[in-house]
Amino acid sequence: MMKFCGKIAQVFVAVACIGAVTAPAVAAPIKGSTKIVNIRSDRGGQIIRYALRAKKYHRSGSELRFSGRCDSACTLFLSMPNSKLCVKKGASFGFHLPYGSGKSSNATAARYMLRKYPSWVRSWIKANGGLKKRIERMDYAYASKFLKPCANSKKRFSFFRI
Repeated sequence: MMKFCGKIAQVFVAVACIGAVTAPAVAAPIKGSTKIVNIRSDRGGQIIRYALRAKKYHRSGSELRFSGRCDSACTLFLSMPNSKLCVKKGASFGFHLPYGSGKSSNATAARYMLRKYPSWVRSWIKANGGLKKRIERMDYAYASKFLKPCANSKKRFSFFRI
């Protein structure tokens, strides 16, 4: 199976193959020990790596906090359940056409990403003219209509007399 996966150029097949190989290595979360991942300034990267990270975070029960830029492949994290995502003022999401491979592979990657996004993201992309070569930025004002606000990370204590 690994030999077959190594020869496949299409992103969605590669994600499926690698995910099948790595899936047993991801442990279930321990109750009450949710990991919080802060996304502050993420320029993106290879789609396959972000797809695998999103899958890992989802399986582990991690919560993602968007507090800054999340561009390109980073936006795949929006495919996680809304209950595991939150957004802070100053967060934004940058979308563009995939590039770096051949024309056919880039088109396959774009289809994969669009399939993974929730409907509210696909609607925003469509309303803004689709994926383009240049980055189109979704701001906090729009994203906060669909994602819950992040709770303050500082713990507050109440003192009272008995």
